[in-house]
Amino acid sequence: MPDILTFYLTKFRKLRINRNYGKPAPHKPILLLAVIDSIEQGKIIDNRVEPTPAIVEAFLRYWNLLSIEKPRIFLPFFHLKSDGFWHLHAKIGQEDMLPLISQFKSMSQIAAIVEYASLDEDLFMLLHKAEVREVLRQTIIETYFADKTELFRTAINENQQINSIEVILLENAKTKKLDITKIVKDVKKREKAFSRVIMRLYDYTCAACRYRIVTLNGESAVDAAHIFPFHKSFDDSIGNGISLCKLHHWSFDRGLFSIDNDYKMIVSTSFSERGNEHFSLHTLQSKTILLPKEKPFRPSVSMLRWHRQNTFNS
Repeated sequence: MPDILTFYLTKFRKLRINRNYGKPAPHKPILLLAVIDSIEQGKIIDNRVEPTPAIVEAFLRYWNLLSIEKPRIFLPFFHLKSDGFWHLHAKIGQEDMLPLISQFKSMSQIAAIVEYASLDEDLFMLLHKAEVREVLRQTIIETYFADKTELFRTAINENQQINSIEVILLENAKTKKLDITKIVKDVKKREKAFSRVIMRLYDYTCAACRYRIVTLNGESAVDAAHIFPFHKSFDDSIGNGISLCKLHHWSFDRGLFSIDNDYKMIVSTSFSERGNEHFSLHTLQSKTILLPKEKPFRPSVSMLRWHRQNTFNS
């Protein structure tokens, strides 16, 4: 076994973690599992682990297996630097502030000061090798979650399958050559992949009102909505997806507003509303929705046409 891998295996087995409550605190090992997954899935390409909803989402997939206290990803994101291979990089203008902080109280506070974290370059390069990722994963699980090995392995296998489906969804959005329902027959996994992809493409932001909120637990105020309802179309293609907050998801499904071929919103005249003008649906009229940067990932014009003809109350 190469000396450099042995070095990091030892580091992973001897993380500096809180042991005051009996069992070792799981925050650091779970964050490392999340980072390994993100590198494997191509979501971390450069040596930059950014404090975003995507890394929170990856962290929560493991944290939720433990059924313990509320997740606090900001703790390991900051304190993992004490293990020597995790490095924090301040945002421009915050370089003097970062060394003065001994503790963060939220992920949003970290995001305001920290641009990204990086790994030792040697470790980052090692994690590009599938066999090394597997060895490091297994080391983390055996060291910190020995009593839940089967549970963690099942979660890892399922996550790898869902990631493969995400890749298929993204490829199909560009080529339009695949029949997703025939290739991916597991509806639940396909639905999870669809939701993850849509949420990330819109950066967890409502396409209608551009409202974005993510809690410390990684919960988002938006849903991955189907334009042509899934129970009718069984279509999980990216072109049939749009990110909408709870209010606008409900309103869209009930035809209170729709979207034209130029991605401008059309608001129905068949309802009344009153209250805070900020939340008024009528203020959306003729406004362009938030769109993914790449055209292949934008809502399908044919799906929008279906919605206008079959759901919208003109």
